[in-house]
Amino acid sequence: MQVYLLGVVVALGVVLCIVIVIAAYIFCRFKSDPAKDERYNDFLSRVQVGGQDSITLGLKKAAPRRLGQRNGSRLKASDPNVSPGPPVSPVVLNSNYSFTIPKATSPGFQGDSFTLEKPQPSVGALSPTSKTPSMMARLDPAQLDPSAHMYKENHTGRKLSADAGVAGPSLGIINFSLKYNPEMGLLTIRLIQARELHPREFSGTADPYCKISVVPHSSKMLQSKVHRKTLCPEFKESFVFEIPEPDIHRQTARIQLFDFDQFSRDECIGTAVLALTNVDLTEKVEVWKEIKAVAVAHRQQSDEAPELGDIMFSLAYLPSAERLTVVILKARNLRAIKLLEDRKTSDPYIKVSIFCSTKRMKKKKTSTKHNTVHPVFNEALVFNVMQESLRHLTLEFQVIHENRIGQNEVVGRAVLGPDSHGEELAHWNDMISSSKPVARWHRLVT
Repeated sequence: MQVYLLGVVVALGVVLCIVIVIAAYIFCRFKSDPAKDERYNDFLSRVQVGGQDSITLGLKKAAPRRLGQRNGSRLKASDPNVSPGPPVSPVVLNSNYSFTIPKATSPGFQGDSFTLEKPQPSVGALSPTSKTPSMMARLDPAQLDPSAHMYKENHTGRKLSADAGVAGPSLGIINFSLKYNPEMGLLTIRLIQARELHPREFSGTADPYCKISVVPHSSKMLQSKVHRKTLCPEFKESFVFEIPEPDIHRQTARIQLFDFDQFSRDECIGTAVLALTNVDLTEKVEVWKEIKAVAVAHRQQSDEAPELGDIMFSLAYLPSAERLTVVILKARNLRAIKLLEDRKTSDPYIKVSIFCSTKRMKKKKTSTKHNTVHPVFNEALVFNVMQESLRHLTLEFQVIHENRIGQNEVVGRAVLGPDSHGEELAHWNDMISSSKPVARWHRLVT
């Protein structure tokens, strides 16, 4: 125990000695010398009051001398090859060392005395002759010239070619380019963008995509990606067609615009056509074309035929269960029947009937949607139908306006079956050949 206490005492003594030594060093290091400070202050006062003359009074006289050549030889004042230099003043620090200060007149010197100039900060962020001191220097927006070439945007003029002889309203414009390689016989059509598209739905937007073809040589049709909820899609896709050089100027590039719907199929809403007869394909050509409405055969009827609207539904038949499922999705642009607050509207519902030959076998209807000409139903109607009887069946879809007082009024109807034509027959055949639901739009007729 005593040895332990002795060790602790010795350790404390060592630490105390170290502390004392450090304190003494700091005291001696930073202790001011009054005599030294007085001499330094006296020197500064003489420099400020008496200038250089007061300094030389306390210095020994020393002969002025000049630095010789690099070989160390001393030059004589009478040497004719030596040009007189500026006058010098001797400054001698001690008896062993001396140097000279030339008397030069400059903005930093005044007479025999001298004053130091403090550097002045530069005014302005940037000047035409100054350099930016650092990449972190702040730029002054007032010094930037917006008219400089580096700030000019490259506005390429749109070449909007007129579609002479094409009737119908414009549904927007589309931008694409063409490039032909005569050695390989390849025509590249790059779909760039479209602007000012008109929405096909009452929602105010669209899901556009394009189908590109070159007729009459190439029979294939290439499709772009679908762009969701936009009226100004950016496509930036390229499509290549193989066309021999002798036939290239007899071709026509056709771009068809579609509005994608989850349940619709290939309903073209507009097209842009460019005949390559007078197009110079020796270099890349970029054009803007108007999108025109498609002329549909059943739309080219007389003006007396009323517009009744369209209906969308899907069909699916499961042979193993002998079950026919009809999903009524929605309708659009229905003919208004009643007047509500100075506007025409309707209260529609849809009735589906199954006929075998001319006899009605089954019927079902949806719920009624009030005060709308664009109803959305999303209702499934299920029928049990034997597979052998499919060849004799006919489906009738009636859009009916529900009157609260009096008899209901039929707005329009659509009929599908093996004896139908056009879109109706194609829809029926798709249902027979596929086990998945197939949806399409159909125009209502009287």
